[in-house]
Amino acid sequence: MVRFFAPAKINLILHVLGKYPDGYHQIFSVLQRVSLFDILYLDLLSEKGIELTTTCSELSCGEDNLVFRAAKLFFTRLDRPQGVKIHLVKRIPIAAGLGGGSSDAATTLLGLNVLFNKPFSLNDLLEMSERLGSDVPFFLYKKPAIARGRGEKIFPLSFTLPFWYIIISPPVRVSTAWVYNRVALTKKEFQTKINKPEVIIKNLYNDLEKRVVEEFSEVGEAKLFLKKAGAKDISMTGSGSSVFAVFYKKQEALKVKKKLKLPQRWQSFLVKGL
Repeated sequence: MVRFFAPAKINLILHVLGKYPDGYHQIFSVLQRVSLFDILYLDLLSEKGIELTTTCSELSCGEDNLVFRAAKLFFTRLDRPQGVKIHLVKRIPIAAGLGGGSSDAATTLLGLNVLFNKPFSLNDLLEMSERLGSDVPFFLYKKPAIARGRGEKIFPLSFTLPFWYIIISPPVRVSTAWVYNRVALTKKEFQTKINKPEVIIKNLYNDLEKRVVEEFSEVGEAKLFLKKAGAKDISMTGSGSSVFAVFYKKQEALKVKKKLKLPQRWQSFLVKGL
């Protein structure tokens, strides 16, 4: 049994530019993986079949689980009479804008590819990942990136992002489909050149945030908790409900984290950008 780590992600910038005929939206986003992980344990089987278990009672272990679908797709392409046993330890909050499910799917593809001595190239894995979901390809690159199209067109940044984050996850779940069906479109391309970390901090913004805060007051409250604790650069990630504050130094983040006072059942995480 081999252990693989599936990181969460932060959308530092997220603009919704338009809508495709198939109902999906055109986006521009700057993303970074962070050191909050789900853990997947993979054990190859000598017979065909996928056995999935998880620590999270709210997740299915069947066909509607992205991890199961990723494994099934991998074995369909591999065309060998083998299977896998997967145990998913869930640590990333669900439906919180942190990309946990997409990261788990990407990590399943990467992990199986390692266990079978890399029969597939990155391009092969990207092709598979696009069939699983628009957020999945980003996690195959293992570096900060710009995402375009539906989110599947990934352009890794040529520089590192030396950021630390405090993430707050209120105990509410936001449906991605619900938000995207109600968002006001930016309708114009992001013109600013992303060429250094300072530009990203200056342009922190999420087009989905306004509508989410209107419907889920906890998201606005989470931002206020961070502000009262001394954070300055604050935004929502993905379609929510998690919000984050970004810092250049761990010590700055620790100062704010110590001052945070959150209600029961709210979660907070101090994480490093990867």
